[in-house]
Amino acid sequence: MARAEERGIYQRGNAFVVDVMVKGQRATETCATYDMALIRRDELRAQLRRTAEHLDGPAAVSSCWTLHKALRTSIQVRWDDTRNGAKAIRHATKAVEFFGKETRLDQVTTSEIDRYVGHLKASGNGSGTINRKLAALSALFTDAMHRDGCNRKPRMPRQAEPMHRIRYLSAAEESMACSLLTQWGHVAEREVVTVLIDTGMRVGELMALRVNDVDLGANLISVWENKGDLPRSIPMTDRVRSIVGDRCITRNGLVFGDVKRYVLEAAWAKARAEMGLAEDKQFVLHALRHTCATRLVQRGVSLYVVQKLLGHSSIAITEKYAHLSDRELAEAINVLQQPTTNEHGVLRTAGREPATIS
Repeated sequence: MARAEERGIYQRGNAFVVDVMVKGQRATETCATYDMALIRRDELRAQLRRTAEHLDGPAAVSSCWTLHKALRTSIQVRWDDTRNGAKAIRHATKAVEFFGKETRLDQVTTSEIDRYVGHLKASGNGSGTINRKLAALSALFTDAMHRDGCNRKPRMPRQAEPMHRIRYLSAAEESMACSLLTQWGHVAEREVVTVLIDTGMRVGELMALRVNDVDLGANLISVWENKGDLPRSIPMTDRVRSIVGDRCITRNGLVFGDVKRYVLEAAWAKARAEMGLAEDKQFVLHALRHTCATRLVQRGVSLYVVQKLLGHSSIAITEKYAHLSDRELAEAINVLQQPTTNEHGVLRTAGREPATIS
């Protein structure tokens, strides 16, 4: 093998370090094998040459931001004081750490994004998690572009997410779980379960529900702060009105202020085990939200209405329940059973032999 030092590569322990410089711009990277180091050395040199040519050209953005500056900006203008901002900030921060704080936005190419995705996969991240982390990184570029911090965004290939089974409770499972909670003295927790099933609210939304968010006159619950930052109103079923109405009369502040999240989670886990479902990892409290959506769809409610009731940010999210609607499929097939006449005056019915009209 040729001397690694002459090729911009040197060995450090069992790894190989690539160290290249083009027109004052330097890039380094550690690779597991010498062959991989050779490939990355050429790629890094080509990337530095493109960057140098870009900076020398008349259309160059001389003030292109670093990833660190872009992160600070997005935190300030996009995520600060938002309900789900903390998670997005964590995702974006990890990406910045991977590429390097002082790396300029125009140095992050689609090839570099592919390398980042490979790193995430090797770290055990699933497709959904990778997509969320890429979305956070993409936000940095969007906010920077709107403020002349860069003039382009690299392509961030979305990972295909498999369709998972939607876990929802049958009527029998609901009855058994509620009976167990009552038997163990978890009456308030049982009420939470009932309200979650009949409203489709997220657990966090219900825990944050305040008395003044309930309009008994209009029979509506208003959800102001939620995952998608989409306020919505939810009509109450009779049993939700009974539970929530009594609590609004006797309480101030939070409607379910006496329920602790950790107690609720523990009680549900105990019920799951008692029901013989300890190995069913999808039998979680969020399944109550799926239960609401599933029952609505199965009983003929349109996906558009379900979207509005559950507060989905797009109809694409609601469409995962579409296959549960058997009624519309049956009605569509019934159309094929209707008799039709062809150009020869022959009456045809699907699945039967043609009959001549006399």
